[in-house]
Amino acid sequence: MKTDMTAEKRMKTASAPGETIRRQLKERHMSQKEFVLRMGLSEKHISRLVNGDVQLTPAVAERLEIVLGVPSAYWNRLEAQYREKLVKAEMETTLARQ
Repeated sequence: MKTDMTAEKRMKTASAPGETIRRQLKERHMSQKEFVLRMGLSEKHISRLVNGDVQLTPAVAERLEIVLGVPSAYWNRLEAQYREKLVKAEMETTLARQ
């Protein structure tokens, strides 16, 4: 039971990079449409990125650095930490069911 709660808690604390991107845009008063144009990516891809539906790749991290001024290493680390939390939560859930 404790493992289930730990996995659930880990899932809730796992913050996708998209949430940080959303905050960055809000702080800069930049619309998602303007962001799409500056990033040079499709509106669909940016939407999926902001919603956490696609992984943030090193290439996208480089674009984020150029557009938002936040180092690509930060974005790469944020993505890696997010994915690690998801994997741990998934493993804990699987183990708890066994």
